[in-house]
Amino acid sequence: MTALKTKPEAQPELLPPMGQKSERNMGVELFRIVSMLLVILLHVMGHGGVYTYAEPLSTNYMVAWFLETVGYCSVNCYAIISGFANVKTKFKFRRFVHLWIETVVLILAMTAIAHFFIPSVEVQREWWIAAIFPMAKRELWYICAYFLLFPLMPLLNKGLHAISRGQHIAIIFWLQVPTVIKLIVHKDSFGLSGGYSTIWLISLYVIGAYFRMYGAPKWAKWFVTLPAFFLCATAAWFKMMYIEKQASLGLVAKDSVLYEYRDDLISYVSPLMVIMSVMLLLFFMQLQIKGKPIKWLIANLAKATWGVFVLHVCSAGWYWYELWHSFRDFADYPTWKMVLCSFGAIAAIYLATSLLTLAKIYLFKLLRIDRGIEFLADLPAKLIEKQKKQETDA
Repeated sequence: MTALKTKPEAQPELLPPMGQKSERNMGVELFRIVSMLLVILLHVMGHGGVYTYAEPLSTNYMVAWFLETVGYCSVNCYAIISGFANVKTKFKFRRFVHLWIETVVLILAMTAIAHFFIPSVEVQREWWIAAIFPMAKRELWYICAYFLLFPLMPLLNKGLHAISRGQHIAIIFWLQVPTVIKLIVHKDSFGLSGGYSTIWLISLYVIGAYFRMYGAPKWAKWFVTLPAFFLCATAAWFKMMYIEKQASLGLVAKDSVLYEYRDDLISYVSPLMVIMSVMLLLFFMQLQIKGKPIKWLIANLAKATWGVFVLHVCSAGWYWYELWHSFRDFADYPTWKMVLCSFGAIAAIYLATSLLTLAKIYLFKLLRIDRGIEFLADLPAKLIEKQKKQETDA
């Protein structure tokens, strides 16, 4: 009598293989949304000037810097999601073509909106050029780094699947050693560029890939991951605030190395920021989200996250000084009002850019432009396969 063979339980795919549909991990999709909200938080506090215009060491200053610290793990989160999402998916050139065209269309749309409807924004000629070549603008540094990461994904995936779990863990720690060395010697000896580089995205990709392949450890319960997240944020923030307080009392010289690097833990390449992003991934990847309406909402907002980033950091959005400078006024409000208004600004930017991005997505779907993009993107590979088949038959 032959024993019945049972298939192992399949892991939910974030992005399903070609020709096959499977349910997304809604917790990670929600994490994608939260990551982009943290990016906007980072920009409202910093580029918006909230902490810059608050009185040094005042309650508003310290609270604004704590919010900034919490938001500083945002880009790391987004890069870790890339590893989690792509390590088990089939490499498709069309994905980057889609990303590129989406970026171009959204930048052109935002530049046109600024040109025709926002008189305070002086649209410059190079902004239109940068819309076609986004890598020409520093504000869109992430797409530059991702441009080099993307073709390496199949190599990374093949390599990560070929090694043992122990070797994968060793590689993760190996790639994080430069962050510790940087804290000690205060020099970027490994070309991390403060996290604005492909090599940094690769190190985070490897982390996200690990948790997709092996799942969350047993200890990673919400009552561990969330406190760990805020503990790391508090430690990074406290170091900076403590040194600044000591400097104000004359106990630390402002031209000292200690004062100069007082904020070295508040950086993309800070070990604490890496731990924070990992803690958030572990928390969200285990969330059980039920109900079709909420899943539909999360899925749609998650689709728009890249557009949210592009629209508010492209030149037409980044140099809309009338908008960003208005956030400076928050620094003079009572603390509770400053926090409330900051969150309101974050929500407004997120929702406005999400709606514009979703309008583009569904317009492309309605006009079947996506199908045309996929056909053109897949055409070179199809022609090569056809040529190979003809040579084989011959």
